[in-house]
Amino acid sequence: MCQSNCIMIEVENKEKKEKNSRITYEERIEIENLIREKKSVTEISEKLKRDKSVISREIRRNSYEKWDKRSSSIKKYYSAAKAQGDYEYKRKQAGRKSGVSIDKRLKQYIEERILIDKWSPEETAGYIKKHDIKFVIQPSFQAIYYWIERKQIKVKAIDLPHKAKLKKQKQEKREKKLPKHKEKSIHLRPKRIDKQEEFGHWEIDCVEGKKKSKRTYLTMLERRTKKYIVIEMERQTNEGVGEAIDKLEETYGKYFHEIFKSFSTDNGSEFLNYERIERSKLNKRKKRVTVYYADPYSAWQKGMNENCNGILRRFIPKGTDLRRVSKEKLEEVLKKINNKPRKILNFTSAESLFKIEIDKIIKVA
Repeated sequence: MCQSNCIMIEVENKEKKEKNSRITYEERIEIENLIREKKSVTEISEKLKRDKSVISREIRRNSYEKWDKRSSSIKKYYSAAKAQGDYEYKRKQAGRKSGVSIDKRLKQYIEERILIDKWSPEETAGYIKKHDIKFVIQPSFQAIYYWIERKQIKVKAIDLPHKAKLKKQKQEKREKKLPKHKEKSIHLRPKRIDKQEEFGHWEIDCVEGKKKSKRTYLTMLERRTKKYIVIEMERQTNEGVGEAIDKLEETYGKYFHEIFKSFSTDNGSEFLNYERIERSKLNKRKKRVTVYYADPYSAWQKGMNENCNGILRRFIPKGTDLRRVSKEKLEEVLKKINNKPRKILNFTSAESLFKIEIDKIIKVA
């Protein structure tokens, strides 16, 4: 009798220990998925056979705030990757001094990349790893975020590319609009362009300066290499855009048609005269490029350009009088943007990939 009771107590203790043991990465992924399915803490604990308090503590400790555009409010999200990264980092660093407190050179490098060059922690860590830059430790991007949170480096949340917007934006009701040129819809764009398989397809947009100033930037991003070009325009009109592209055609000459095959843009009034954009300046009877229009209020359809416009705004804030930005300053900014190590490019720069494509075109010609 005593033996059977002892076995039962041992099994119960084992089950209790398992219920309260450390959560695995697989379980964290399951928690994230179940939260997305709007399951309660009780339902999650039953599904994972874990104590309710363990699940509750895990979600509370590893949730972060993020701006939700749909509801125009800050919402809490749980990330399995972030939770696992924090756990592994804290476990690794237990009883150790911070990497940046040991290596001042590392601390300075991170601060310069984020504050001066406007890199993200992920780009900074990715570049260090890819180019095998020697420091006392090789930091992960989770470690850099941890140092920022602990104020161990001179970087604040506001200095990061994707900071939360605390001010609630007023949502306006918009009437549904149809594209001006259905025959030029982005939905008619060849699939190879969507898949970014071919070089020479660009997203274009305008970045405005101070309201009283008419000067505007025409911004362009090549979809495959992520090369970013900015051209100054004295006026944001059809003719202004046409003249800016004329300058490009003159600059690249016979190579223009290989480098600029298509432009995808929005329905802004300055882009609506597609015949002016498509018609070659050097040969009026020849078509130099093909234009496609995104759906109204669908900025995500040319999201890569929008993203780079956001990076540009970090160097040249909204409301700046663009007449006061010198050509030298603009060139310096573009150099920094195009030489950033991009995660989407495996921490290679847009500039280096663009140069490879240009060299191919020149060799063939």
